[in-house]
Amino acid sequence: MQQKSGPKALTDYILNLSKDKEGKSQLKLIVQGILAGAYIAIGAIGYFKLAATIADPGLAAFFGALVFPMGIIAILQLQTELFTSGCLIITSFYAGNTRLYKILKILAIVLLGNLMGAVFISVLTNTSGIFDEKIMGLVFEKALIKIHMPLGQLLVSSILCNIIVCTAICMAYSCRDEIAKIVVLWLAITVFVLSGTEHVVANMYYLFTAYFAGADISLLEILYNLSVSALGNFVGGGIIVAGANYITFKS
Repeated sequence: MQQKSGPKALTDYILNLSKDKEGKSQLKLIVQGILAGAYIAIGAIGYFKLAATIADPGLAAFFGALVFPMGIIAILQLQTELFTSGCLIITSFYAGNTRLYKILKILAIVLLGNLMGAVFISVLTNTSGIFDEKIMGLVFEKALIKIHMPLGQLLVSSILCNIIVCTAICMAYSCRDEIAKIVVLWLAITVFVLSGTEHVVANMYYLFTAYFAGADISLLEILYNLSVSALGNFVGGGIIVAGANYITFKS
């Protein structure tokens, strides 16, 4: 699907994407969701591997954040399905082109696929031994912070996360040039990673990697984090960004 430049064309492009997703089979959605979850996890592997080699926490976070966007860039370039950016397709409901339950069904299938992909890479991470004790310590630290985050903070952080991510995706959709698209996305996703906000698919990888490695966290605590993160991400991307863009840029 050819992209048009400029904000005025953004809504029409997202509506076409929504129509395209509605035409996909459930099998295709879940397989593409698995791939997207795996790509996010691979980006997170790069983040941890690089961050662990730098002593200064600020520099570690910065250079790690420069690597993480590879996952989302792969998703956009290879046209797989990610829950967070996929929240933008609720624009089709706002435009009266489809029913809400159809959009929610697509997002639920994609989220399940993302979970499967992220968990698969978590298993490979642990069984391959690519994370040494120092790196796994960083994973444990991040996972424990996430599961002990108060409900209100977790929800608001998740909302902010997908405001950043979906804004980045919209900026990329508005670029006709592939290099410009990648540069814009890279910079914006680096900001998201540095913000430390809650991305449900990234959290799937962090939490399950820590869980499989023996961290003191339970499946119920993981479910708590992922449920609230998913809700917040939906609000941030599907209601705030998609809603505001539709009102502002609709034809």
